[in-house]
Amino acid sequence: MPCGSCRDPGEDLASPLDRQNWSSPVRFTAEHHVGRLLLPPFPLSPEQQSMLFLEGLFGPGIFRNTLVSLPLRPEMTRARVQSAITRLQQRQEALRSSLVGRAPYLQRTEAVDPRLRTVIARPGESAGELLAARKADRLVSAQVREIPGRAEYELIEDSAGRERFLLVTLDHLVCDGHAERVLTAELTALLEGALGQGGSESAELPVSYRELCERRVEAAARAERETRYWSRSLDRLEPVSGLIPRPGGTDAGPTDGLSLGQVQKLYRGPALHALVGAVCRAQGATAFSVLAALTAAAIWHRGGPRTLALFTPVSTRQRSGFDVAAGCFVHDRPVVCHIDPDQALSDSFKSVMGQNLAALRFSALSVADLACAVPPLGAALLSDGIDYVQLHVGMAAGADPVAATRSADPTGPVPAPDERRPRDLGPFRPALDLSVTTLRFEFTPEETTVRAFCGGAPGGMAVAEGLADDVLALLGVVLRKPEGTVAALVESSLPR
Repeated sequence: MPCGSCRDPGEDLASPLDRQNWSSPVRFTAEHHVGRLLLPPFPLSPEQQSMLFLEGLFGPGIFRNTLVSLPLRPEMTRARVQSAITRLQQRQEALRSSLVGRAPYLQRTEAVDPRLRTVIARPGESAGELLAARKADRLVSAQVREIPGRAEYELIEDSAGRERFLLVTLDHLVCDGHAERVLTAELTALLEGALGQGGSESAELPVSYRELCERRVEAAARAERETRYWSRSLDRLEPVSGLIPRPGGTDAGPTDGLSLGQVQKLYRGPALHALVGAVCRAQGATAFSVLAALTAAAIWHRGGPRTLALFTPVSTRQRSGFDVAAGCFVHDRPVVCHIDPDQALSDSFKSVMGQNLAALRFSALSVADLACAVPPLGAALLSDGIDYVQLHVGMAAGADPVAATRSADPTGPVPAPDERRPRDLGPFRPALDLSVTTLRFEFTPEETTVRAFCGGAPGGMAVAEGLADDVLALLGVVLRKPEGTVAALVESSLPR
């Protein structure tokens, strides 16, 4: 919906107060109209409900902001950047949304002018260095969701104004991975002047943000089959517990001494991408199903249960209209992995693949509603002492696995990482006695990135990193034992 009360897109909103040197304290607040017209509220989507439920369960900081950064050429003046972000925010209603009060039940969209802040580097500091520092800060900055406006915009400049970037901080509540790609493409086109030519510069999306959220709520109301399916699939589910160490021997509170951390490892070259592609072709399975089955086997090897759930984000953007809109239309679903030590590897991979496809089909209900309707899932999420394990797997779109395989030996040993970057992400404050572990594998022909994330007690980060290493170790042996069993693979790959 066009924002009728927005300023002239060509007007420069800068004032002396907007241009702040990086050496001065910087406070960023959303700007909105006094006496604004408030549109009727509407419900959060089930996916947004899922996010806020998990955020309340796992604690603040568990969902980080989404960042988009774009280099600016000299002709992209401040006025041109302001025009681009104004038009973007007019078109994408989700960026103008807010919660109705502090209770996470309703939201509304409002007419909000985007505020463009300028942050200037110190003398001798490059704009790129300042951008890296600002991204580290904005990634974990807190969101005040009752204030309208889910995006913040910063113009990053060196002291001479020669090198410049636009940095956009997006609230995860309205920006999933698909939305990040949509907004990046639209903003790039707006800066280039390529979007909306021919008089349609403020064209509305084919479906409003409100309507998309209401469609998802209606779908959840018709989800009886989903409850029946998950009740059957999770009947034998056992919560993962004992994977991540707990603080002991003290009288401290349940969250005292807990922290969030991440270790990122970079593997340059095509070797791991070629390996995954070769395993998938040989086993007739997807990359996700292979990595999920191996992750479950690695957890089992560490004393985990034989029937466990790995959680993974599932997109619900299958219908028309969702593909061009910003919003959060993704939520976690369990992928059930059953470890049969005598099962052939190919059967294990295909079993998990079927579970993953089912997770895509049955994904209308919010995580909270599903946990209430399916007691084994509720126990796996809400019991004291549980370890929540999430898995992300990405393969580069459009990559040619055959060409990559020719340039690397997929049967060779898993290479050592070229880089290892640990990072402290602050305190971990869950509502219950639980831990969160996320493994993220991104395979491309140029490089592979593996990120292990853990929220828990000291020592938990080492376990999460070791679990990711175990998965790669298992992956490296699959092609050499293609007809083997799960137990044989584990015994030949991992230390006792």
